[in-house]
Amino acid sequence: MDHLEPRAALVGRAAELAALDDAAARARAAFRVVEVVGEPGTGKSRLLAEFAARQAKVPVLRGRAAEAEREVPFAPLVDALVDRVDAAAAMSLSEPESQLLATVFPVLSKKPATDIVRSRLYRAMRSLLRALSPAPTIILLDDVHWADESTIELVDYLVRHPLPAPVLLVLAYRPHQVSFRLSKALTDHSVRVNVGPLSAADAHQLLGTAMSRHTRERLYEASGGNPFYLDALARRLPESVRSTLAAELAHEQEVTRAAAVVGDTFGPSLIAHVAEVPEHVVLQAFDDLVARDILREVEGSGRFRFRHPLVRQVAYDSAAAGWRHGAHARVAAYLKQVGAPAVRRAEHVLRSATYGDRSAIDTLVEAARAVATHQPETAATWFQAALQLEAADNIRVRTELAYCQGVSGQLRPALDTFRSVMKSLPATERAAAAAFAAMIAHLLGEQDWATHLLTTELDQQKSAAPLRLQLVLDAALRGDLQPIRPVLDAAPDDDRNRWAVPFAALRAYAKTVAGSRFEAAPAVHRAARMVDASDDGEVLAWLPAIHMLCWAEVLIGDHRLALRHFTKAVQLARDNGHRYFMPQLLHGQAFAYAIAGRTADGLAAAEEALETMHPEIGGRGALLGVWCQLSSWRGQHAAAIRAGRRAVAAIDHPWLGSLARNQLLLAQVHAGVHAAAVQEIVEVLPTIDPYTRLISFTLLAKADPQRAGKWADCADQLADERLDVDVVFRDLAEAYAEGDAARALNAAAAAERIGMPLWEATARLHAGTCLARDGQREQALRELQVAATIFHVCEAVDLHATAVREQRRLGVRVPHTGNLAATLSPRELDVAELVCAGSTNQQIADKLVLSVRTVETHLTHIFAKLGVTNRAGVARVLASHTDD
Repeated sequence: MDHLEPRAALVGRAAELAALDDAAARARAAFRVVEVVGEPGTGKSRLLAEFAARQAKVPVLRGRAAEAEREVPFAPLVDALVDRVDAAAAMSLSEPESQLLATVFPVLSKKPATDIVRSRLYRAMRSLLRALSPAPTIILLDDVHWADESTIELVDYLVRHPLPAPVLLVLAYRPHQVSFRLSKALTDHSVRVNVGPLSAADAHQLLGTAMSRHTRERLYEASGGNPFYLDALARRLPESVRSTLAAELAHEQEVTRAAAVVGDTFGPSLIAHVAEVPEHVVLQAFDDLVARDILREVEGSGRFRFRHPLVRQVAYDSAAAGWRHGAHARVAAYLKQVGAPAVRRAEHVLRSATYGDRSAIDTLVEAARAVATHQPETAATWFQAALQLEAADNIRVRTELAYCQGVSGQLRPALDTFRSVMKSLPATERAAAAAFAAMIAHLLGEQDWATHLLTTELDQQKSAAPLRLQLVLDAALRGDLQPIRPVLDAAPDDDRNRWAVPFAALRAYAKTVAGSRFEAAPAVHRAARMVDASDDGEVLAWLPAIHMLCWAEVLIGDHRLALRHFTKAVQLARDNGHRYFMPQLLHGQAFAYAIAGRTADGLAAAEEALETMHPEIGGRGALLGVWCQLSSWRGQHAAAIRAGRRAVAAIDHPWLGSLARNQLLLAQVHAGVHAAAVQEIVEVLPTIDPYTRLISFTLLAKADPQRAGKWADCADQLADERLDVDVVFRDLAEAYAEGDAARALNAAAAAERIGMPLWEATARLHAGTCLARDGQREQALRELQVAATIFHVCEAVDLHATAVREQRRLGVRVPHTGNLAATLSPRELDVAELVCAGSTNQQIADKLVLSVRTVETHLTHIFAKLGVTNRAGVARVLASHTDD
């Protein structure tokens, strides 16, 4: 079970390998025993293989115990020694020893002993091991939890009578299945190496960057960090994994299959009922299954569970379909008899109900309603199953199904369901249904249908708040609020009205984008306070409106508040399965992360948004824009510009289009492509919204030095000095135009106040260069050091390197990366060190057991992180780090 791909690089076991290497070094002088202990799938066998591969000058003898050979004396030791034991070995043994050992190794004597005294046999085996190990030797015995009694007794004997030979004996086993005698024998007589779950960072490295960070995090959580299960989940339970687990489950199958049907945890009485066997039979089976570490007792509950959900899945799949159907029916009947709630019974009813079963229909509907708010996808499954069992058309259940489908991200089925029920709904329910159907239609790009539906319904229900709210939301999402301003002005403004919160959020957004952002700030903060006073259920209900409020918070420069609200909305939506608006929320969160300098978190949010986005939803352009922005700050210039150009080409939303052009401009300026940047942005400046245009003027002041004064004047005319966010860009533009350190420091101070670390560092970098030019060396160094620190923390590689270079020009020796171990991953550090040693890519691949392509990928990342362009630059950075 512990095997992964034979040539795959070992990830995350540096400490364990170091402990084994240390034990091997000590064993050159005297006998040593090491225990390698870990649960199934943690990679004990893979660790032993890596350790063995590193022992170039020491013979390594490997053996493995097998469950089928638990009655074969010394089976794992014979497996390890069989190729070393021959007739010549008998020359080092006495005749009685040869005859005793011939019962195990027939080649040692033609007259095996018939009267065997076990203590003498162990002494003889000790003599054989001594004879076979005149020089340092390593013996690796794997799966010792399945070892026969003779092997265990021999280990006990050897730790009490250590070999007078330079031998390292390594025993790998599962802690839940090892014999008590072996554990007791090894206590205080061995070095213990625990092989636990991988860390999150190691799991990310194992899965690779082809998967999004969100997917890697989800798989890591589901696997518990176990490499075997992580690999299985990543590859959707390949047949090799299924076969390995099925072999473990070959015993007590009727009980394991019944347990797999019942659920995550179970007691013996229910299993007996489902398996249709006496309870004492189940208890005996539990004893065996716990001993084999297939089941584990849930401490303090008297209940049991499988050691991992994948084991349960394989047990479930091994049962015949017809038997499973009957087993689920027996579980459902038992749970109903004992008064279990509908939610507990629903999954079993779903898998066993028959057409027209009224009790089953009622159970599924009751359970679906109970979980609709926090598990809408599950609720949709149960509602749909109930409808399929029922002969009559149930409009109410179909409407509830449509809501759950929509909220859980099944947008097209939800819209189809809404369309089918809309005309049959009573007037009291039509407004809410029409509003949500319009939202889904808008997300799917059917804006005209959505608008027609809303206006038609409003003609009939003029006071319906859901319809008016959705009409405003649609206009806000399209970027054209002017036509529906009367609707917004007439919206409820009473804190006691349940519609006041979303309308306040949209009113704040409208004021921010249409007028003075400073004068809109009180409305934004009032709406923010209302959101903070709302409970989680209310926030979930108004996600699109709160999303617009978060952008208003960005526009007035309250970035910390925006990030807090974006993050709360994302977390609530994720935790409760509300996926329909997740890409938009994640886009906003990624943008807020970019402002906060959390570039890695921003990329993770953008990745998750791209991964979860419905194929029919627009918005990839906006995500590419924020990807461009984040990649640019991180120094990945070519990728940033490519993403920016694709974003500009894809977006037709007025404000998001302006934002994408500004994000592309940022990438071009960071990449030094100034001429193209100026030419492209100047042509569209009049169409860009004021907030984004202000940032563009600042970037133009840097990229276009001949007209920097003009751009600084434009920034000054546009900025509102009452807003710190405007002060940042106005003063930085003037600092670029005039070479004024004081202006740059004023911009930095404003950026620090409102949580814009990357812009703060940018301003301090410019201030430092201006101060150095003016001969103010000490103050210049202070600003450059602060800028370098911020850039390093924010992972802005190129800008960090620039700040370092400016310090070196002033005579200060400082490494490019500060702490290389914190900048490069352990594997990247290995590659970098081999580059410094002059190794070719092929030599690095051979040494680290990687493919050449993987080495090239690591080098690309190393170049970006260290701010260099070639192997010589890597060597130079590492050398300077060592010197300093």
